[in-house]
Amino acid sequence: MNPALYLLLLAAFAMLPGCSAIKVVYNQADHIVAWKADDYFDLNAEQKEALRVHIDRFHAWHRLTQLPEYATLLESAQKRLHAGVTGSDTTWAVDSIKARYRVLLLHAYADVAQVLSTLSDQQLAAARRQFDKDNRKYAKEFGVGLAADEQKRLRAKRYLERIEHWTGPLTATQEAKLTEINRALPLVTELRQQDRIRRQREFLALLEGRADLQRFAPRLKDWLLDWDRTRAPEYEAALARFVEASSKAYVATYDLLTPEQRKHASERLRRYVEAFL
Repeated sequence: MNPALYLLLLAAFAMLPGCSAIKVVYNQADHIVAWKADDYFDLNAEQKEALRVHIDRFHAWHRLTQLPEYATLLESAQKRLHAGVTGSDTTWAVDSIKARYRVLLLHAYADVAQVLSTLSDQQLAAARRQFDKDNRKYAKEFGVGLAADEQKRLRAKRYLERIEHWTGPLTATQEAKLTEINRALPLVTELRQQDRIRRQREFLALLEGRADLQRFAPRLKDWLLDWDRTRAPEYEAALARFVEASSKAYVATYDLLTPEQRKHASERLRRYVEAFL
């Protein structure tokens, strides 16, 4: 449904066990996107067929033009890793992902708008129910409403899992130090949940004007390009503090790794580069 989902899928590939898994999931991305769209909107047969045509065309373009770009991006990341992680690397990574997202969006938004313009009121109601379900899942996973200490425990657990994916097993000493580093980060769990709901409401409100495709398509594009424009000021400020602290935390994390663990991370990154070639 959303061209950004392709970017999310590609970002998720970094959590897969190896390059063969990346290729399998990428080759099935068109089916995954169609399945998720149907999961949210309960599409009818005509809508499913229209979506399939758009996705097939997008996937072909993406395979031909974007995969080489991702390989180049990952090669740059590997060079930065070899040079030693610094705070500027976090900014570079965020800016690079935003740039790729913009390319995907500008290519696909018109097709996305065309499919969305056919949705019925009942299908929008289905999307609202799915958003509510997603929010409950998020709240459980991240500990929304729980004590700050429990939210930090859950976050630190996820952090260790992400680091070990790249480095291999951590020592008990490393786990303790990395847990301490992560727990020192400011909490944004509650504000992030509120912002999720804000985005969902804006998207659904935008869909109210879907019938007028000529006006709806550019409005959808503008919103997708600038969906953070209406963030709550308190969340914007908290997020800036969190990003700055997280950047320092990743540098501190890299400094704690052994040469063997750094080599492990570099080799995994190299396999991802090869998967996109």
